[in-house]
Amino acid sequence: MSLHKIRFRNLLVMAILAGAAILGVPNQARATFNVQVYDDGVLQSGVMAFVSGNSLVFFGSTTHFSITNGSGLSNNPGTVGGTNLDLSSNEQISTTFGAAGGTHTIQIVLSQTDFTAPTGNPLTLSSSAGGSFAYVAGINPLATQSVSSTYQGFLDNTNTLFGQPVAGSTPSQLASATRTGVGTSPLVYVPGTSINTTVPGGTSMFSLTDVLSFTFTLGAGSGQATANVSASSTVTAAPAPAGLILALTGLPVFSVGAWLRRRRQTA
Repeated sequence: MSLHKIRFRNLLVMAILAGAAILGVPNQARATFNVQVYDDGVLQSGVMAFVSGNSLVFFGSTTHFSITNGSGLSNNPGTVGGTNLDLSSNEQISTTFGAAGGTHTIQIVLSQTDFTAPTGNPLTLSSSAGGSFAYVAGINPLATQSVSSTYQGFLDNTNTLFGQPVAGSTPSQLASATRTGVGTSPLVYVPGTSINTTVPGGTSMFSLTDVLSFTFTLGAGSGQATANVSASSTVTAAPAPAGLILALTGLPVFSVGAWLRRRRQTA
């Protein structure tokens, strides 16, 4: 066999082996990103969700509400050692039961898996939310409208979609807001605009979940009330204690000093 043919055969074998190696490498799993909507505790099927990378949009109708301009956004998986990871949502919710009146609750649960950074131990989970409540007059001038809302942020070390660890495991963030009135007014969540909780860190992957609940109470013959809210959960690596930092930074200086003393004693 000629040298040229031997070289060609070797190149062909190498190409086949390389192709097999590439095909044999499993595809990297992509993070799961989704939203669930509940009306009076019942999971709704009339809400459409579309995902493109780390962006999500959703809209549709439930038994007592309509959702417009619903969206979610994250910077998952982030950069190892980066400053923060963020999962945020924005939605506008309108009632559809103003004529009949009553009290009904809508809950929006946004979640994404496979957050991988930062890698600090422990981690700090911060949650914040804010928005507005719009009252629309109806045919009954005496009808009243009000909304109460709660927001919770969860970090789940088991990396479960929609994971909401129970008390005693990963702490949840909880803020609430209540508004009654005419016209448009701010929906201010208390306590403050941000809540911080230290949670277990050092995990390879975890999920983040935002839970927004709205309970509307409308008098019969009222108009349709609307709430527009933006919320976010942010994870950062908790800084090391100051004493530990001083100890670590002082260790090299102490070691050099001891080495110099030994050199002088030897001389």
